Amino acid sequence: KESRKKVSDEMFISPRYLANIENKGQHPSLQIFFELMLRYNISVDQFLLETPPEKNTQRRQLDALLDGMSDTGIRIVSATAKEIAEVETEGR
Repeated sequence: KESRKKVSDEMFISPRYLANIENKGQHPSLQIFFELMLRYNISVDQFLLETPPEKNTQRRQLDALLDGMSDTGIRIVSATAKEIAEVETEGR
């Protein structure tokens, strides 16, 4: 996980500006928007085209991690998720 300070330094923006984009929904400049999309390998299509309801940040981050995993990694994550779902269902 990158720190806000590191990202803002590398992008030549203030940490506060980046925090406002992340937490307060401030719209970045077009240049910053594209730099963020490239930096985090996010498809611009999801912002420009009609898409299903947005997933929250954690789900998008998990999707990005899964995209980079091997089949073995996917099987491990899938089995782990199934176990968690079972435990949570039993706890209800």
